[in-house]
Amino acid sequence: MTGFEVVVRPVVFPDIRPAPAQPVPPADDPEQGFAVIRGNGAKMLSVSTSYSSSTSSSQRTEIQRREDEARIYQKQDDGTINKKNFVDVRVPNKIWMKQAPSFGVQNFEVAKNEVAGFDVGGSVEKNVYYYTRIKGGENIEILKKDIIRTPEGGNQ
Repeated sequence: MTGFEVVVRPVVFPDIRPAPAQPVPPADDPEQGFAVIRGNGAKMLSVSTSYSSSTSSSQRTEIQRREDEARIYQKQDDGTINKKNFVDVRVPNKIWMKQAPSFGVQNFEVAKNEVAGFDVGGSVEKNVYYYTRIKGGENIEILKKDIIRTPEGGNQ
């Protein structure tokens, strides 16, 4: 040998390799391994329940309104008023409203037997709402005051 050469050869020992798969013998009972769900016979199940419902309406309806009619002229950026360009507005200052009839327990039988929309004896609450009146200014001209109008469109 002329040189120092070392040859390394890996060695695999037979005891570190996994063993080959072994065949599994068939089960003795073919039903073994399955889940079986069983229940008792069908029975009538009765549950007593009760349901009650009640509704109420707080919807208000307008009876009439009092309003003022005004004309508002265009105001330029420099402060001049353009009388050729205007808008007519109606500004409400008082509105009469009524709520849906409210019934006591003693009036309920009468109320459910009547036709909807007719007076069936319930108490009707009426309210009056006041709003700030429109004020005249250099570009606002009040045309009419205290115009009474009804929802049907009538003026008084």
